[in-house]
Amino acid sequence: MKSTADRIIQKMYELNITQADIKRATGAGKATISSWVHGNTEPSGIYASKLATCLCCSTDWLLVGDKENNYKVDDLPVDTTPNVEDNFIEYKNKGMTPIISWIVAASFSNSTPMILNQIVDWTPSLPHLSAKSFGLIIQGRSMWPDFKPKEIIYVEPNIALKELKDGDLVIVLCHDDKQANFKQVVIGEGKGEIYLKPFNPDLPYQTMQPIDNFSLIGIVDSKLVKYR
Repeated sequence: MKSTADRIIQKMYELNITQADIKRATGAGKATISSWVHGNTEPSGIYASKLATCLCCSTDWLLVGDKENNYKVDDLPVDTTPNVEDNFIEYKNKGMTPIISWIVAASFSNSTPMILNQIVDWTPSLPHLSAKSFGLIIQGRSMWPDFKPKEIIYVEPNIALKELKDGDLVIVLCHDDKQANFKQVVIGEGKGEIYLKPFNPDLPYQTMQPIDNFSLIGIVDSKLVKYR
């Protein structure tokens, strides 16, 4: 019979989720997550609930292996599949915007209901953004110094390529990547020429690429800074 650790590893493989993603979703420490994965301890309490949400399963399935609770969006009948827009509107009406991982954001343009099962946290909604807006947590120094690790950015997906302006900050998916990327827009001299470049000028690779090499996920509207 599979253990809790086996089920955690199984879902991590299915969803392409790393221990770092679990850390952001649950708030647990690296050592604690490693202990779960290696079967030394099992998640409990709020950690078990948050981990189950991150792994798109129920707490019962995660801890005891109840097959009926290992739900997947693709397994649901068509007429019961959650509607992304309706759910986002529901959250928006409650004054909260979901924060999702960069991996999940990569599939946002496809309106995948899986997004709703991989909410990392919540942040207060901004009234001028659409119901489909979402948040991302800055990672690393690729957007330094304007955007620092752990700061939250608001992303508006209701944006068309023709609406982009020089200097805009966007979230895109390179066709060869599995997670979303942060880029800055550069408008070319020719008609319809749009390029993307890294936002941090200190990064070693500053090559501009045509936006045709990417899928536009959304435009960065603003950021929320948390000090604790």
